[in-house]
Amino acid sequence: MTEPINPTAVMDYLKPRMGARFKTWVEICTHCGMCADTCHYYLANDKDPKMIPAYKVRFLKEILKRKGRVDKDFLQQVYNTVYYECNVCRRCSLYCPFGIDIAFLISTTRGLLTSLGIAPEGLRKAVENYKEFGNQMAVTDEDWIETLQWCEEETAEELVGLKIPIDKKGAKIMYTVNAREPKFYPQDIMEVAKIFHVAGEDWTFPSQKGWDDTNLAMFINDVPSARMVVENTFKRAEELGVQQVAITE
Repeated sequence: MTEPINPTAVMDYLKPRMGARFKTWVEICTHCGMCADTCHYYLANDKDPKMIPAYKVRFLKEILKRKGRVDKDFLQQVYNTVYYECNVCRRCSLYCPFGIDIAFLISTTRGLLTSLGIAPEGLRKAVENYKEFGNQMAVTDEDWIETLQWCEEETAEELVGLKIPIDKKGAKIMYTVNAREPKFYPQDIMEVAKIFHVAGEDWTFPSQKGWDDTNLAMFINDVPSARMVVENTFKRAEELGVQQVAITE
């Protein structure tokens, strides 16, 4: 027999989110199929009816109908749908003639799974890294600063006088990057430094949490962690007194 899930935990997550709009969206879908051709999963799978966005939210309706009394086998089916048959692009939401935000319902379902400890391993690990290191790649403050210093040394050989400022108070721009850049692609940091140098821009990098502009917690609808990531960046910007925050790419 498959392992049961605590129904109280399920409903405790859903109830605060079940406002009038949520309840209306769950109830009024007529399965008209207008959202079908907006979904690339549907089109890429020979127009399999199971890939129609309106069909994918059936699990959420079933969970509510059962009052949270589901088991792990059922939630595995939910997991497969909300992660491997949808990437929350919101095209279906834009084209729904009734204004149902299907993507929001899918994201809510992801959040429910996350609250029960069910999420892709890579994303879960990334969230753990955000909490401990402030970035998804577990780059320490020391490694981050050393990487920036090395990038400055390497790039200054090409452009004399080039600097990569760190924690410059009052700079116009605080620049942030994808954490994969210092980990795997430091040349991207060098290229940006060249652009800022040639443009004569007033900019800086923060030395501590807040320089990673990715937010993978959003993909599993881990709202507290997603908020923490954003707050890290805003905190650094306020401490440095910058006018703008710029992100990579």
